[in-house]
Amino acid sequence: MLLGVKTKKEAFLRHLVVGVIAGVLVYFVWSVNSSWSPDMRLWKSFGGAAFFLLWFALFVGPAARLFKPLNRIVSWRREAGVWFFIISSVHGYLVLNGWVRWDLWQLIGFQYIEQLDMYVRMEPGFGLANLMGLTAWFFALLLSATSFDKAVSFLGISSWKWLHTFAYVIFYVSALHALYYAFIHFKPSLSRIAMGLPYDYPENPLRFYYLFLFLSVFLVQILAFTRSVYKQRKKI
Repeated sequence: MLLGVKTKKEAFLRHLVVGVIAGVLVYFVWSVNSSWSPDMRLWKSFGGAAFFLLWFALFVGPAARLFKPLNRIVSWRREAGVWFFIISSVHGYLVLNGWVRWDLWQLIGFQYIEQLDMYVRMEPGFGLANLMGLTAWFFALLLSATSFDKAVSFLGISSWKWLHTFAYVIFYVSALHALYYAFIHFKPSLSRIAMGLPYDYPENPLRFYYLFLFLSVFLVQILAFTRSVYKQRKKI
């Protein structure tokens, strides 16, 4: 009730709808990444779908301040946020299990060199981007675990609202993570060539969409803030 959903049935149906949308987004990202290998294509499909869900959750709030009819769908941010956490968790598992093979050193940009019998830092950008992803996932876990009326009642509405301001931290950290992989990581690098690793990857077909999602949230926040200041100044 505190978060605008009156019954368990309504909550279930809303999650069902967003879950179906999440599945459609996974399929969409999968279908447009046909040039990639099956394993990369799979984890990219879940990562991209998660980012689209996160964009909706963070865009619609400030956008509704500028365009009132959007207030009808603002309450769907909660379901979008929970499904972002679910889909991004699958993405993270696929990366850990299929790409870095649960090697945490490799996850943060180190590569084991057998001749030296040690890990050597080879991909600093890769490690930093993955740490960003883990940071976003940790905050998403906290917010998803408190996206229920009982959590609001336990924490108190003001504390709950303060905690959920970290949603923007999740978005901007996730955006940097996504943009790094979309524009930078798969470009040829001397370290990858020296290690004999593949370096000729196809372009990410959604890279400019991800850039647009990032910029649109940033812009709508500025516009909503500017409008709030303007309205406040008119009252003085």
